[in-house]
Amino acid sequence: MMPRMTKRLRRTERPNLSPGGRKGVTAKKGASKLTPMEKQFLDIKRKHLDTLMIMEVGYKFKFWGEDARVAAKELSIVCIPGKFRFDEHPSEAHLDRFASASIPTHRLHVHVKRLVGAGHKVGIIRQLETAALKAAGDNRNAPFVRKLTNLYTKGTYIDDVEGLEASVGAPSSGTPATGYLVCITESNAKGWGTDEKVHIGLVAVQPATGDVIHDDFEDGFMRSEIETRLLHISPCEILIVGDLSKATDKLVQHLSGSKTNVFGERVRLERLDKPKTMAAQAYSHVSNFYAEKMKASTAEDDEKASKILDNVLKLAEGVTICLSAMITHLTDYGLEHVFDLTKYFQSFSARSHMLLNGTSLTSLEIYQNQTDHTEKGSLFWTLDRTKTRFGQRLLRKWVGRPLLRKAELEERIAAVEELNDDQPTVRADKVKHLLSQIRSDLEKSLIRIYYGKCTRPELLTVLQTMQRIATEFVSVKRPSDAGFQSSIINNAIAALPTIAEDVVSYLDQINPEAAKADDKYAFFREEVESEDIMEHKMGIASVEQELDAHRPVAAAKVKKVKVEYVTVAGIEYLIEVDNALLKNVPASWAKISGTKKVSRFHTPEVVRLIRERDQHKEALAAACDIAFAGLLADISSKYQSFRDCVQALATLDCLLSLAAIAGQPGYVKPEYMDETCISVEQGRHPMVEQLLLDTYVPNDTDLASDRTRALLITGPNMGGKSSYVRQVALISIMGQIGSYVPAESAKLGMLDAVFTRMGAFDNMMAGESTFMVELSETSDILKQATSKSLIILDELGRGTSTHDGVAIAQAVLDHVVREKKSLTLFITHYQNLSALAKGFENGELKNVHMRFKETGDASQEITFLYEIGEGVAHRSYGLNVARLANVPESVLDVAAVKSKELEHEASEKQLGHLSRSLHSMLSDQNNIQLDVMVTGIEQL
Repeated sequence: MMPRMTKRLRRTERPNLSPGGRKGVTAKKGASKLTPMEKQFLDIKRKHLDTLMIMEVGYKFKFWGEDARVAAKELSIVCIPGKFRFDEHPSEAHLDRFASASIPTHRLHVHVKRLVGAGHKVGIIRQLETAALKAAGDNRNAPFVRKLTNLYTKGTYIDDVEGLEASVGAPSSGTPATGYLVCITESNAKGWGTDEKVHIGLVAVQPATGDVIHDDFEDGFMRSEIETRLLHISPCEILIVGDLSKATDKLVQHLSGSKTNVFGERVRLERLDKPKTMAAQAYSHVSNFYAEKMKASTAEDDEKASKILDNVLKLAEGVTICLSAMITHLTDYGLEHVFDLTKYFQSFSARSHMLLNGTSLTSLEIYQNQTDHTEKGSLFWTLDRTKTRFGQRLLRKWVGRPLLRKAELEERIAAVEELNDDQPTVRADKVKHLLSQIRSDLEKSLIRIYYGKCTRPELLTVLQTMQRIATEFVSVKRPSDAGFQSSIINNAIAALPTIAEDVVSYLDQINPEAAKADDKYAFFREEVESEDIMEHKMGIASVEQELDAHRPVAAAKVKKVKVEYVTVAGIEYLIEVDNALLKNVPASWAKISGTKKVSRFHTPEVVRLIRERDQHKEALAAACDIAFAGLLADISSKYQSFRDCVQALATLDCLLSLAAIAGQPGYVKPEYMDETCISVEQGRHPMVEQLLLDTYVPNDTDLASDRTRALLITGPNMGGKSSYVRQVALISIMGQIGSYVPAESAKLGMLDAVFTRMGAFDNMMAGESTFMVELSETSDILKQATSKSLIILDELGRGTSTHDGVAIAQAVLDHVVREKKSLTLFITHYQNLSALAKGFENGELKNVHMRFKETGDASQEITFLYEIGEGVAHRSYGLNVARLANVPESVLDVAAVKSKELEHEASEKQLGHLSRSLHSMLSDQNNIQLDVMVTGIEQL
């Protein structure tokens, strides 16, 4: 038995529903005024009060009541005034009809897409009877039978056929949502304050492609783990099972709550209740779901089904609860079959890739820039040269999950190198040409076929495209036939022709011209038509023959030699009679229309035959739909082989995209090392250099675990410190994606993670103190970092007093260099920290600064050189930044005086401290403080 969880309405969706309306009470006062069709609508609406309903009425789709007002606002259409409430409230008793708005039938999905994009849940109520069948039935005086046939939300809307044809390079107003629907649940929190721990289960589904991600993990006070997953997945809809702790709820609201959030658009939230016995119910529900799905006909299939069920039931409790909730939720949308495809289940925590946590994704602008949250200026934007949508989605995964294994990386970059060969080959050009010919999003179309939601023209396009893909390399029987050196390329090409036989067999059943015109009656070739289709076609032909035979009979009655049927205003089989001959027309003939010269009639026999023909037509349409659904189901049985073919093509698309990057001037193939190191000559920032009008100033970097592994970076404000450390991190990430990097040469070790703590996102957790956020993030880094990690810390300790800030910064820097042995880039304005380098005899910590030139009187102005140089910069030149920001000159003058005074005071204090140290040293021979003395003198 499938557990049904009560859905809570979103607060923003229905402002005018009274408590009575929510409970679904029956209408009282004024109920007699409702038409049968309005009563029919209300019966459905009261079961789905959180859903904006669109009802099919003839050749239009209509909105009623409050739904009409919402639709009019969102779609800019006219709302005809009337009753808005659905509970028959006395305040609207004087109104005798519902407010309404309407849209034409052919524009339905255009408007549905806009409504779900605005965050609404939309339901389609369709007529399930036609006029012809109704007239022949027993309920001809009742309203048409209508039912809720479709539900859509942002995460479950896959009927966007127009979007399947969109070009990869089409402009986007923001970062495009990945189409993931995420379900999360949280168990009781343990601990309190900074020691708080919560256990979170997560399942993410991409209905448009069939991908499923699951995870079960413990999260701390900062909720950095759930933040990382949500930023990687970038959902368009979040389903919350049960209550969340305050911190988790705050994070989810922050990430999804505004139109300019980090996901690029507003995320729809829906909440479900979580009964105490939910875990047991979920286990039972999931078991029954897969047991039913996996009923097999052979012993081999039975063994395979049993293995799948075992794997599913091994999932953690939190994941099982989310999976059960998702199955129930997606059943309402007809998409529960996505969970049949367990081959595409993937654990988020599988550590076969470099860890990029949420803070790193944002600080390093991996998927979107920090200014307006669009793709432009991100690392993904820089690397994306793909030709197809499915290739673009795979590249997005590659960018967020850089490889860890050296052998895999060398294999991937060897493929990129081969495709980037200066001498273009016929084989490579053939692959490029094939990708350029693909216009449709095959991955999405295949899953629509699997769901049974594909249209006839779309199916034809998919099969013809798949045929083109399969025949392009039809001579390749095994990977070695492809002719490349790279096994990745050879295997991908060898996978393409494997579908040829199946595709041809399906195309042989289809009439291409009819499929292109969406003509269901002629869609199948005659030799493969079902018996029902042939029977109804013969019935229609027989009726039309009788109609033709009826013409001489009708002519004789009106005393004409012959009559021809005419069609006027869509009404067929009309018999025209001159008005002068109306006296000959039998009384039983029904006049349909006329002019000054002629009148048009239907004879009783014509009326009977038209009714009979229309019944055959309706039955034929149903038979054609059943046959088409059967064909889709047959193709669905080949889904995995077709999907594997598309994935192979996506791999080739991604490799060619990276090859295009490799072909740019100033890019070099990195050399992968066994040791943990980053050795880059003349490296550049991959995104900034593309956006800059001027030439980007390159810099060298040389870090390794067994020599200098940390740089303490000082320099003037706006001198390029943050850009430099991001450049180092991005080059390392690009290298582990398998891309060439912007440098003259690069030797890279395998990093297991890149951790950042940079100042730009202090307000990510609104309501927490800046310093608390800073230290909590630093604490998480210290717990997770290893000797194979890269750590970037920007101005740690600036959120508190100078003495405490210096003490914390020094302790953290010493710990990561001495204990963690991580590669570290540490930016600071605390020049005192430079003394720490002397405590490392082998040069593990090195002082560097961003070089500059002092110009103008009294060195009030500086010129940034954006180059790394050895040593320490003893001033930050904050007044220079104030001058660039156009702070009034009078304010600058006062600030300059105060700066000199404070600098003089600090020097006097330091001199006093040195004087006392000298006296102590001279009076006590055993108290050797020479190092302290020398350092102090250097800093004066």
